[in-house]
Amino acid sequence: MKGKMALGILFILFGIVTLLQQLNIVYFGNIFSTWWPLIIIGVGINKLISKNESKTSGTIFLVVGIFLQLRVLDIITVSIWKFFWPIIFILIGFNILFPKSELDKGHYSNSVNDDVVDYVNIFSGLENKNLSKNFKGGSIIAIFGGASLDLRGSELAAEGAIIDATAAFGGIDIIVPTHWKVIVTGVPIFGGWSNKTQSEQLGNNDDFISVQPVLRVKCVAAFGGIDIKNYSNN
Repeated sequence: MKGKMALGILFILFGIVTLLQQLNIVYFGNIFSTWWPLIIIGVGINKLISKNESKTSGTIFLVVGIFLQLRVLDIITVSIWKFFWPIIFILIGFNILFPKSELDKGHYSNSVNDDVVDYVNIFSGLENKNLSKNFKGGSIIAIFGGASLDLRGSELAAEGAIIDATAAFGGIDIIVPTHWKVIVTGVPIFGGWSNKTQSEQLGNNDDFISVQPVLRVKCVAAFGGIDIKNYSNN
């Protein structure tokens, strides 16, 4: 789960740097204050080269990051903020007129057959239809964004599957076939998750529970929501 691993490593490195700073062992203030816009540039480049990321948000991150870096280096002296919001509105308008993924006769334009998913959406959106015949689970992270994963064309691996779903100030929809047994556990932090699948409605029906394999969804919802259901709202 590369996306989740990268996010975890980023938090660990930030914590180590902060700890060393507090212990007066190493001082990163000058370096960070000069080159911090490179973080924004890196996020933008990652979004642009990833086929499952929003190119609009990637362009916004890249342009803002480059502008801020040039501003910090005193190459550009004009303030970014007088142009920031007009550019944002223009880019959002283009994204509405020419969306990355549209529904065509009930089918997503983004169809994949990944056995393991690894999605990290920050200030962006994702709509994917997964057609894997050996789905094993994976990780979905949505921070100030949204993700919709349609698994109705997939088949679970013999040992079942586990999805780690994390929504912070965003939302995640996971759509599964009606015959799948789904078990959802979660940690709500001013947010929530819901299991609206047929397996939840049937409760402890022995015949249904005996159906194997099982999809397990482990949720963390912080100021966001995660829905697991059988049918799309579209």
